[in-house]
Amino acid sequence: MAINLKGKKTSLKEDASIYQKHPGDLSEKEKLKTMSGKQKRSYFATYYLPPILIALAALAVVGYILWSDFINKADIYLHCAILNESAADGDLTRMGDDFTSQLGMDADKNKPSFYVYYTRSDLAAEIGANAASDLSEITSRLVAGVLDCMIADENDGSSYYESGFFQELDTFLTKEEYHKWKPYLYIPEKNNPKHAAYGIYLDKSPVYQALFKEKKAIVQKPILSVISNSAQKNKEYAHRLIAYFFPEQKNS
Repeated sequence: MAINLKGKKTSLKEDASIYQKHPGDLSEKEKLKTMSGKQKRSYFATYYLPPILIALAALAVVGYILWSDFINKADIYLHCAILNESAADGDLTRMGDDFTSQLGMDADKNKPSFYVYYTRSDLAAEIGANAASDLSEITSRLVAGVLDCMIADENDGSSYYESGFFQELDTFLTKEEYHKWKPYLYIPEKNNPKHAAYGIYLDKSPVYQALFKEKKAIVQKPILSVISNSAQKNKEYAHRLIAYFFPEQKNS
């Protein structure tokens, strides 16, 4: 007989259900002992599998970041801003890898960055970009000296030219190169008493125009300009980029 709280005997047996542990009071080991194989699998899938999958996914992301940013990090040897253009990321990456290979470098370890910025509010709105943010990033990079070249039409690039950020090409190219690329030179009409060139038109470049086989180009007269306060080593890569865009002029 069982004893009630007042010390009196009751008619309930010792194994009556009210004396058995509530399932919530059982330890995980005790719970699993009472389950069938099918119940154990269901219990595992419900309570254990989701957090395990989340943990594995988090580890995968952390592992990828560590691999790409630290272990297998590529050296970005050239930063080039492309303004208000429709070039796809995949096409820009392929062009960059080809340029790197032609420089004789490992395209897996060395990368040029060709990044499209939308500084026109109407274009930015169409693709969900933020023109103010892109303008701010370009300005920050220019001031910090970590932008090496820019591809833009005359109107979009004018403020950077007027602020003195574009390299005068007669001090950058050799006399032979200046003569070679004379038909493609961008010579601003305003605020240019020396009638100097500050860029190269790319509308006749077969390499650059190949970016737009599937997407129509937005900019009809793109101009490649070298940034004046870029590091000298990076300017040399920008120098090589000009030649890359005009392969037919290479040996002329």
